[in-house]
Amino acid sequence: MGKKISNQYNMYEAKTKLSEIVKRVSEGENVILMNRGKPVAEVIPFENKKTKRKLGFAKDIELLEDFDGIPEGFEDYA
Repeated sequence: MGKKISNQYNMYEAKTKLSEIVKRVSEGENVILMNRGKPVAEVIPFENKKTKRKLGFAKDIELLEDFDGIPEGFEDYA
């Protein structure tokens, strides 16, 4: 049998060690799931792409008095 790479788990092993796999992935490691010796899936860390909102980002923006008015020529669409 070949050398086992530490970030690879066969399906049975993955089922019994799910908590360990999730912990490793949450620490930034990619884990490969194997079925009959062949890679079938890769578990990767979730990237939260949400950025924090910055307060005051629109402080220099001025709204015109008729900002919500219907532009000329668009009366039929309102």
